[in-house]
Amino acid sequence: MMPVASLQFIRELPKVELHLHLETSLRLRRLAERRRGASDPARHPPGWPALSPPSHIADPARFTGYDRLRRLRYLSRAGSIADEWYTSENIEQITYELLEEAQRQHIRYVEVRVGGRRGFALLGAPRMLDAMAHARAQAEARLGVHCGFIMTIVRERGPEEAEQRVREAIAGRGGGVVGVDLAGDEQNYPPALFARPLGLARDAGLGITIHAGEFAGPAGVWTAVAHLGARRIGHGIRAVEDPELLTRLRDRAVTLELCPTSNLHLGLCPSIEALPLRRLLDAGVPVTVNSDDPLLLHTDLSRELHAVATAFSLDGAEVTSLVNNAARAAFAPVPAVP
Repeated sequence: MMPVASLQFIRELPKVELHLHLETSLRLRRLAERRRGASDPARHPPGWPALSPPSHIADPARFTGYDRLRRLRYLSRAGSIADEWYTSENIEQITYELLEEAQRQHIRYVEVRVGGRRGFALLGAPRMLDAMAHARAQAEARLGVHCGFIMTIVRERGPEEAEQRVREAIAGRGGGVVGVDLAGDEQNYPPALFARPLGLARDAGLGITIHAGEFAGPAGVWTAVAHLGARRIGHGIRAVEDPELLTRLRDRAVTLELCPTSNLHLGLCPSIEALPLRRLLDAGVPVTVNSDDPLLLHTDLSRELHAVATAFSLDGAEVTSLVNNAARAAFAPVPAVP
């Protein structure tokens, strides 16, 4: 048997990541604390709350089901951040810093999701996306890191706002927008509600990825693939419950964006070893591994790949295959490794 891929091997391996959130609020808050010299809680200005470690902001064990998802993913990202920190300059800086982190991990291409309503409300989508596009251009020139942006549509905000986000994404293609993502409460806001806006995105040539098969069962994955044209599924681990669905995913080359630590923290599996990774691979389903919310979950892509390599005894060739799956499923061409 080949040895399990080491963390050093994985860190040095040129990589591609497809499921990574910008985490605008949390990144802005850290930026604010750095500029205010407030990393030490004793030095916080009056009224400025201390930034606890993300695991202390929201304890996953206190919540269940979708409430756990909502609190962990959304409420704890922001903490308290004043409106004045939502500037084009700050958005550009936190985007560039995210791409610097990617470069340190030898990530060659990354797709970054953005969907914070507050940022779009305060800046407007054109300014927000333009700031991110400036960071993208700088990162490509200085760091050799390439990226695309995915506009996130949140189900709870309804199909009207979804259509607005899609039209903004279409307008932002020249600045690096490559796709749209439908996320949020899949149990109470089924994908079919968003057929029109996602159809607009598909007709415009944008890639479509949909959070499904995470808290709800395989039915949402079926709808996402058969009716909404999803080329990728965010998470999708519950697809394993339906063998016929696995065949459809394999035959249509629909890629699953697995996020192991995220699933663990959200209570969707008791351990990394309990993820259905091996069953998905054995069924021929294209699988990728991603970090999802690295600041919130204290992880990164290298650690995620090493965690599954350890749990499932994956050697270097198998880990490289996971990375190659991501390269093939990217919504824009991935540059060749020199």
